[in-house]
Amino acid sequence: MQNAQHLNHSGGKMMPFTWMFALTGALQGWALWGLWKLHLAKAWPATDPVLSTGLLYVALALPPLVYSTQDVEDLSPRLRRLALLCFGVLFAALGAATAWSASEDAREMGVRFHDTLVTVVLGFVLLGLLCGFDIKARRWRYERLFEYAWRNGILLVTAAFMTAIFWVVLWAGAALMSLIGVKFVTGLIRQSLFAFTVTSLVVAASAGLGLVRADMTATIRRYALSIAAWLLPLVLFFAVLWAVALPFTGLEPLFKTRYAATLMLGFMALAVLFANCAYQDGEHEAYPQGLARSLQGAWLALLVVVGVAWWALVLRVAQHGWSEDRLWAALVATLAAVYALGYALSWLRRERWMATMGVTNIVAALLLCMGLLVYVAPPTHVRKLAVAAHLAHVQQQKVGADGKTMEPDWHYLRWESGRYGREALQALAAGQGVPAGQGWERKAGQMLAETNRYNPQPHKQMNATELEQRFRVHPQGRSLPESFVQYLRGDSSGDLRHCLQNAAACPVWLGDLNGDAQDELLVFSNGWNGAIFVQTGRTSEGWRRAGSFSMPGAKGRFEAAELDRARVLPPQWQDLEVQGNRLRVQVLP
Repeated sequence: MQNAQHLNHSGGKMMPFTWMFALTGALQGWALWGLWKLHLAKAWPATDPVLSTGLLYVALALPPLVYSTQDVEDLSPRLRRLALLCFGVLFAALGAATAWSASEDAREMGVRFHDTLVTVVLGFVLLGLLCGFDIKARRWRYERLFEYAWRNGILLVTAAFMTAIFWVVLWAGAALMSLIGVKFVTGLIRQSLFAFTVTSLVVAASAGLGLVRADMTATIRRYALSIAAWLLPLVLFFAVLWAVALPFTGLEPLFKTRYAATLMLGFMALAVLFANCAYQDGEHEAYPQGLARSLQGAWLALLVVVGVAWWALVLRVAQHGWSEDRLWAALVATLAAVYALGYALSWLRRERWMATMGVTNIVAALLLCMGLLVYVAPPTHVRKLAVAAHLAHVQQQKVGADGKTMEPDWHYLRWESGRYGREALQALAAGQGVPAGQGWERKAGQMLAETNRYNPQPHKQMNATELEQRFRVHPQGRSLPESFVQYLRGDSSGDLRHCLQNAAACPVWLGDLNGDAQDELLVFSNGWNGAIFVQTGRTSEGWRRAGSFSMPGAKGRFEAAELDRARVLPPQWQDLEVQGNRLRVQVLP
């Protein structure tokens, strides 16, 4: 696009699209302000979370789409209006589906950040695919997709940055005026109507200015990407080094980390990012011929990285079952496999560097959109799949010689899985699909009765046996003191509450730490961190929380089984008394 498209050089005035941007920004501000006031007044449609969330998504998303579809090649006004209408319907549906899936009463939980992030990613990728589609040829042109995707990304980020700077300046000016007793500016910018309207107008103005200076933005983008491209050889060097060393080191050290798949997929994401920085629109060579050919060969090492990442994910699923996070990881791993295989095929095509990258990126974008749509659609929502998989897994797994099944993660079902977890709890409370003799019906009913996710008191409803099951006592052979079980009924400290509301039992070490012939109790509520509880008297009638412990420099992952071999040791350094104050020396490991 030429700057002449955006400026009227004869009169020095802005073209009409800027006035359209201003009107769009004003309408967005007024719409958001109206939704905000209805929310505060608890008036319709704010009383209907599904409808109000759908309207909110449309009000937030449609104006940026108006700015981003300006001056798109071959996109006629009629097609643009049709595209904006389709996007509006899509975002309304996404907002409604998000609120509906959140809970039977969406106000209990609200819209999670993850849901909003999915919507933003889906909208941005679909926008890029729209702008990159050649309507006359009926195919995607990668160079066009690249150009508009980066243009729109920079445009929106710049608009957000400029809006933040505008508000910093506005508040600084208001503070300066207040120093001389002029409070009018401060009072004005605190008005919700002013805030919503002006913010939307600044976003619109920033987007318009970014389009006017599109050529300059493109030049800066090419410069930045060319510099970042030289990080690709370093990334691929480590990939090759890792693949060569793997047969000698084996996979055991990798799988011991418990986050192998996450780390390798993150590394793969870096490789894809820097490869695209180098390839850009595919119209130029980023490296000398010899280095370019070597990098194509080095990319084959990423096939090994993705393969091992999939293996780690499969092992994790086999051990712990599917969860919401692992379902998302499966989608990411699938995309990583598409990128790795698609880019590696460039080795077979020698006409230009990474010849298959453009096609691979388009296929990956389409696959990402389909995956996100599947994961947000109510019939196949990711939380619905995760809840079903979790319940199936805990019913199939056995623990201990008594053959008792694992318990579901009650907190997750009640508070973190939305409508689907609540429906699962209702089914369990009704006795559907519960193992005999486990008491799941009563526990499900107790969780449904909870009304505060941040301050639950499950200990008020548990019997003594259930309370003891929340703690795994070490060394083996010891049991939780009866007096401590009674103490649990009234205690509300964060450490114990964390143990009581989670499915996994907290490790506990029981023994005499201070030589007073009475046992102290260390509750490991978070890995190497936790709290220490001491008895209040010689009669062992009560307990109190005496403090906490942590080990910032601990080596290795915390293993509860090692508490059976724990030893009580005297301090390496004695305390120093100065003016009646006791100085405790702590030496770093």
